Order: sequence, then C-alpha cells, then structure tokens
Amino acid sequence: MPRLAAPAREALSEARRDQILEAALRLWLARGFDATPVEAIAREAGLGKGTLYLYFATKEAMLQAALERWSLLPDLDALVRTLEDVPPERAIPLVVSRLWSRLRERAPLVALLFREISLRPEDARAFLERVLLPANRLFATWLDRHVARGALRPLDTFVAARSLVGMLVMFLLTQEVFGGAALRPIADAAIVDTVSGLFLHGALPASRRRASR
Repeated sequence: MPRLAAPAREALSEARRDQILEAALRLWLARGFDATPVEAIAREAGLGKGTLYLYFATKEAMLQAALERWSLLPDLDALVRTLEDVPPERAIPLVVSRLWSRLRERAPLVALLFREISLRPEDARAFLERVLLPANRLFATWLDRHVARGALRPLDTFVAARSLVGMLVMFLLTQEVFGGAALRPIADAAIVDTVSGLFLHGALPASRRRASR
C-alpha cells in the first residue's frame, strides 16, 4: 500500500482517536468507567486491543482525552473573539445561548464527568487545569475588557465567569441529567433569558441597567 501523506495520516489518526473515544463514552455511560475493560472498548470501536494502545496508553488517558475533546473551551474561544466589540447586554445572551446549546449536546459527557471524575482526585485536578480553568480565565479576560471600558461595573470577573457557566451547568444537571425536564419542563429560551438577565442586572452599571430596560 502507498504511504499516506502527512496530512492524510494526521486526519486518519484523528478519526481513529474519535472512533475510540466515542466507543469508550458509550460503554462508560452504560457500565461505568471501572467496569469497562480496555478489551471491551476495543471491541466496541471495532479495533484490536493493540491498535487501541497505539493511540492511548491507558484507560485514564482516554478519559482525559474525552473530557478535553468535548470541552467548551474551543467554542468559547471562537465565540468571544466574534463578540469583542459587541456590548455586553447584547453579547451575554448570545454567549449563554451558545453555551447552553453546547452543554445540552454534551449532556452524556457531563453525566459521566460528575459520576466518575469526582472519584478520582488526580483526574479531577487535571480536568480543572486543562479544561475548566483555561475556559474560566478566557471568559474572565473578556469580561475584564468590558469592565475597563465601563460597560460592566468593577467586579471579580473570574468569579463572575464561573458563576455564569455554573448556573447553566446546574440547569443541565437538574433538567437533562437528573430527569427534571420530565417533571417540570423549562423552555430553552426561558433558561437563556433568565440566566442572561440575572447576570447582566448584577453586572451592568446602574446607568446601563436603566438603558437596557
């Protein structure tokens, strides 16, 4: 067989990693992380065990890669770049809407995260360092620029950024993961509008709060 060019090899490697991670996620959700051997993941992915080890040295490495692969950081980075000059009263609802949509798409992974990673302090720390804290700092930096312009009142932007995402994560857990949607459905628009309003009315200066009403 002819050798693949470097871009084709990279694309094939990336596709193979996705294939493995998607198979692993399906089994982890069904059986749990500890109860799923590497052999089962290889079978689910349609690969040999040896092939799987070419891409991931351990099952723990698969878990970390899954968490990084489906994190919100790339989406948030791309989004805030497009909203650099958009006033926060318009930008925040767009951020909330996009984050909520992406979180809902990742609901199974969030369920896995809260079920499995809390039992593994080292994995939890790695997730904080590689995924959560960079996303938190990115959003806080964006808020800092609006504070400097006077579009937001002075506040701890790191805490504010985590608070906004935290509200959405809690909605995801209660509605999508724990089954709250079956007991008390809440429209996506209601979640986006309410979370955006709560955040903005606490962050906007009084002059801008009056103007936005």
